Amino acid sequence: MRHLISPNKIHYTYIHNWAKAYPEATAWASPGVLERAAQQKIEVTFHTFLADEAPIEWSEEIAQLIFRGSRFMDEVVFFHRQSSTLILTDLIENFELDKVSKKFGFLIKLIGCAAPNGKTPLDLRATFWGRKNQARDCFKQMLKWEPQKIILSHGKWYEENGTAELRRAFAWLGKS
Repeated sequence: MRHLISPNKIHYTYIHNWAKAYPEATAWASPGVLERAAQQKIEVTFHTFLADEAPIEWSEEIAQLIFRGSRFMDEVVFFHRQSSTLILTDLIENFELDKVSKKFGFLIKLIGCAAPNGKTPLDLRATFWGRKNQARDCFKQMLKWEPQKIILSHGKWYEENGTAELRRAFAWLGKS
């Protein structure tokens, strides 16, 4: 069975096209996607919704949780048990400066997402103001998974020391 997944309300616009190309696939929406699509007047096709618990279709292989606390969006994060790999979309960005324009590189440095020390972009971090306790609870769950690797949607992934990189990247949350 194929799955099309929207991990947060920013990454969803092409799901509709993928659903047309793969009509047998199940399209999963994360929190806020349908509302955002309606605001943006973007046609979307989803069959079901992601939750804190992984659906039965992949729960033995992959754990998941909704990372909460942002006033802007929640992100569904995934943990592949066998490979000890955490999969994130926007919670950590880790752009390699030699692979982007100088203008974009300046912006990347400014928002704190330059490799090898990527983290949550400054604008997204700001949306957690007053709600960091919710984010800390989610962060603690990710630490319990003890990831060895972290795959990112934006920038270079972390091939090793995943838990240490996670602690470093989320230092902005402070202590609980």
